[in-house]
Amino acid sequence: MPLRDTGRGPDVRVLDAESVAASLCATHPVSVENGLQPETAGGLPAVPGFYAWWVDRSSIVSLPHHPHPSAPDLDLLYVGISPKRASSSGTVRSRVIDQHVRGNISSSTLRFALAAFLMGELKLNPRATRKKVTLDRDGNARLREWQFAHLALTWCARDQPWEVEDAVIALMQPPLNCAANESHPFHPHVTSARAALRTAARTSSASRS
Repeated sequence: MPLRDTGRGPDVRVLDAESVAASLCATHPVSVENGLQPETAGGLPAVPGFYAWWVDRSSIVSLPHHPHPSAPDLDLLYVGISPKRASSSGTVRSRVIDQHVRGNISSSTLRFALAAFLMGELKLNPRATRKKVTLDRDGNARLREWQFAHLALTWCARDQPWEVEDAVIALMQPPLNCAANESHPFHPHVTSARAALRTAARTSSASRS
């Protein structure tokens, strides 16, 4: 992503985005289990900022390869922020643990996309309500177990991360991000898989009614 020349030097937001992207790639990924440890033991920090999810290569069929510099067997999967806005008290730790690990797929864009790609492999049975799609307890547990087995994390602190979120995604091009990532070659596969999950959920719910 080229720096934009405004006549007063490079755009500060772009420089910030480059710093965030560099930091997410410079630190060695930690396992989900270690990320959930207390902050004092090296776990996720309770601060505003960015986090990146990395996945074992070939764990998701056809996923593009974006290897981590120090862990080439791990590919970039998804990049997120917390909080999303100034009015939120969320942190990197609360977002990752409460939504991306312990939440249902309706509260996590990452888990929703993972469920879409792993629906057959993990024998997931999504269910549709009037406003959302969820997994039952067993399916949610199988998806969480898969995350612990195949994913890893990096993160970095950054106040007001929403200011540079789009620029960071444009630089890093995480394949499972949909927002601000429409030009990614994998984007059609993500939207198609997500649509198939919603269809399966509606079909399953209709059959039980």
